[in-house]
Order: sequence, then C-alpha cells, then structure tokens
Amino acid sequence: MRLSRLISAPNWRYAVGEVVLIVVGVTIALAGTSWYEGRQERRDEILVLQQLRQTLSEDLVEIESIWESTRRREQNIMALLDHLESNRPYAAELARNFQSLLGWRTVRIKTAPFEVLKVQGYTVVTNTILREKLISFYEDHYAMLEYSSFVDREFAIEKVQPYFFENLVMRVATSADADGGFQDWEPRDYDKIRAEGYIANLCRFRADILRRFDLRHYQNTTALMHEILEILDQELATAN
Repeated sequence: MRLSRLISAPNWRYAVGEVVLIVVGVTIALAGTSWYEGRQERRDEILVLQQLRQTLSEDLVEIESIWESTRRREQNIMALLDHLESNRPYAAELARNFQSLLGWRTVRIKTAPFEVLKVQGYTVVTNTILREKLISFYEDHYAMLEYSSFVDREFAIEKVQPYFFENLVMRVATSADADGGFQDWEPRDYDKIRAEGYIANLCRFRADILRRFDLRHYQNTTALMHEILEILDQELATAN
C-alpha cells in the first residue's frame, strides 16, 4: 500500500522532473565552465601571439640588416678579387674590401616567447599553419643562421686573421664598414700579397659560401618571417 503510493503517477512525475532539473543544471554548469575555460585559453593564446609579434618584428629588422651587410661584404670581396686578378696597382679603397674579407656578423634573436610556448605546449597556438611556421623558423631557419654565423666566424679567425696580422696593418676607418665596424686593413706589401695568391683564394672561397649559403638562408628566413607576421596580424585583428 505504502509502496503503491510512492510509485503513484504524481510522485513518479515529480521524481522525473527532479532528475531533469539536475541534468539541466549540470549541463549548464559544464557549458559555462567550458565557455569560461575557452575564453581563458584564447586570452592566453593572444598574449603569446602578441609577444611573438613584438619580438619577431624586432628580430626581422636585425636579420634584414645582417642580410644587407652580407650582400655588401660579398660585393666588396668580389671587387677585391677582381682587382687582384686584373693585376692593377694598389688603391686606397681596397682597405675596406680587405676588411670585408675578415669581418663577420653574429646572429642573435629573442627566443624567450617561443621558449614559453614550448613549455606551455605548441597547441596553445590554435592556427595550425602559424604553429608550423613558428616551429620551422625557430627550430630550423634560426638554427641554420646560427650555424652559418659560426662557420663564418671560425673561417675568419682560423684562415684570415693569421695572414692579416702578418701581412696587413689595421687602420681606424672614418666610416662604418659593411658590418658596422670602423676598421680598415692596408697591406704592408701589396705586390707580395697579389703574387702569393692566398688572399685571392680566400676571396673565391668566401664569396662562394656567402652566395650559395648565407645569402640564400637570409632570403628564405626573412620571407618566412614576413609570412609569420602577416598571419599574426590576422590572428590579432580577430581578437579585437
């Protein structure tokens, strides 16, 4: 009798209603939590994108500057080689070309925002294309530029400097060279240097490396950076 009353139609409908209300309440709560978490994740992503945008813009200026100085160095080295091979007498403007054979530039960029992204997880960046390009820039292109810079420096120190210290004299220049320095190198005996052919061989080797590797790396890297910045601008525009 008592059991019959408990499971009577009115009580049963009441119980079902309670269950429905509970389910609806939980669903709304979960949806609200999910919505809040989604907004928080998007805010975190926007912060990372803003930091990447700022540092990449600054790094692009630096890398394009090094690219331009590398082009000038290659031109100066080829001008020196042409002068040596044509057996022309020494000219004062060659002092700057000798410096281009010795000089190098070290590539350094700000990687802190990308390192933060690595710790948080690459998926913080929801745009797959942007994420892949960022990884390619920091993990591949920048690493290649660092390696090229290292090889450039080692070549100058091991192959060029010893000969320069023995056969040339450093002078303070009145204007900056291709690498931003104020040094020129004048030969003690230009005819001897031309006859030996060592400097000419260094010019051929270094100009070839700059053309086939360094300049190509800088061109590809700056193109990629422009692509990344364009996508970053699009992503940040949608956040406003």
